[in-house]
Amino acid sequence: MKKSMLATAASVLLLSASILGACSNNEAVNEAEPTASAPAATPVSEATASPEPSAPPAAASASPEASAPASAERPQTQSFGEQEGGVPGQDGTLEHGNGYSLYIFDGYTFDAQTGRLSLTADSGYYAEIEPLPAGYDLAALKQQGQTELTGAKDYSGELFEHPLRFAELYLQVSNEKGVEDYMVWKNEAGDAYLLRIHNPGGDPAEQSSPWMTVSLSTIEAE
Repeated sequence: MKKSMLATAASVLLLSASILGACSNNEAVNEAEPTASAPAATPVSEATASPEPSAPPAAASASPEASAPASAERPQTQSFGEQEGGVPGQDGTLEHGNGYSLYIFDGYTFDAQTGRLSLTADSGYYAEIEPLPAGYDLAALKQQGQTELTGAKDYSGELFEHPLRFAELYLQVSNEKGVEDYMVWKNEAGDAYLLRIHNPGGDPAEQSSPWMTVSLSTIEAE
């Protein structure tokens, strides 16, 4: 009886040990199994737009000559035909003034510094040349001319076959001093000049008068 109870007790102890061992094994298995964790977030660098490849520079176009060929210079001498009244033709020689040039004829003297063209035999017969700026005031120039030539008459627009027919303003007065003209004249290129012409009269002036106006009509800007 006593042996039977001991055997039964031993069986109970063995059963308890088995149960405890099984529990221990389950816990060990649970601890060994790794817990699934979310993958670590990888930092995303902000995309940077790469620059477009720069276009190759355009091929340089053929460059023009360093300087355009200058227009043909005026000839040093030029022939002019017979003038009104049967005055024989002659050659003019090119001379240079203040920003312009003109042809001068035999019997005349030109002072480039003062812009005065005069008859060599009589310096009282002369023309003064004054270049005008692009924005000149014609009305103001007319008033000035009327002040300079008291009693002058306005013949503007009445020169037709005259060498200075392109005059915008033509004032003239006759008195004991002779004939005085005050003109605003434009050449064919559109350059304007103020011309003051004084003719004291007499034979030399009568013979040479056509060449004075022809000379003035050849003024060109430089």
